[in-house]
Amino acid sequence: MTAATVLIPTHNHGETLRYSIPTALQQTVEDIEIFIIGDAVPDVSRTIACDFAARDSRVRFFDFPKGPSRGEIYRHQVLQEARGEIVCYLFDDDLWLPDHVEVMRELLRGADFAFTMPAIVAVDGSVAAPFVDLGRPLHRRLFTNSKSGMVSEPTSTAHTMALYRRLPHGWRTTPPGFAPDKFMWAQCLADPRTIARSGARPTAILFPDPPRRQWPQQRRLDELRDWSARFDDARAVRPQRIPDLVLRGYELSLHVPFGRALSRAVKKAFDRRSALAAG
Repeated sequence: MTAATVLIPTHNHGETLRYSIPTALQQTVEDIEIFIIGDAVPDVSRTIACDFAARDSRVRFFDFPKGPSRGEIYRHQVLQEARGEIVCYLFDDDLWLPDHVEVMRELLRGADFAFTMPAIVAVDGSVAAPFVDLGRPLHRRLFTNSKSGMVSEPTSTAHTMALYRRLPHGWRTTPPGFAPDKFMWAQCLADPRTIARSGARPTAILFPDPPRRQWPQQRRLDELRDWSARFDDARAVRPQRIPDLVLRGYELSLHVPFGRALSRAVKKAFDRRSALAAG
């Protein structure tokens, strides 16, 4: 048994692994195992993963062909070999602060599921840190609703292995129209007796993929290199607490015609108000 199993799914981001993997290896909790899950990776990713595995016995690389959807079935497959008390996730183009696993272990003492506040870097370099309180039913519903834009990224998520073992399915291919992370977290949090906790300070730095999809590889690598030396900046980010009244309207907008557009408008209005207040 180890303190934590870390899953790093990777498909086609190539050399971003050079920056993400070290942040897992440099955790204050050293008793971890790291599973890099290749979903039809290019040769450069395979070389990097194999190199890390050769240099550190805690790292294993699983080289799979392209699976359906995001290769979720491979996450379930490798978890059958896991020995961690908890399971943490790190996307191949995100970074962890050194105490991420330590914070997750503390949150999961007496709990089943945990989420730490992420520092989300926009393409213009600005940083947002939305606070999700999974102790509140409203936040919990939005966190698991695939139509909701509430942040739920795996890089800031962890759960106990015990919780995973008692799930009806575990990771599986996500049906069309559902967000893979929210589809999985909905399964984890379906039982109201599942205890979920949230952290109120950043332990991870996220670089959302869609707005960066057309970037040249070198631009993404430069961004990760710069932020790898700026962990103190991420720690200093203040949480953005969205009032429950705004979230209630956001939730209701998901169940009316044109709800997606309306929910985006609600979020933009709040963002503008927050920006004005900060200025």
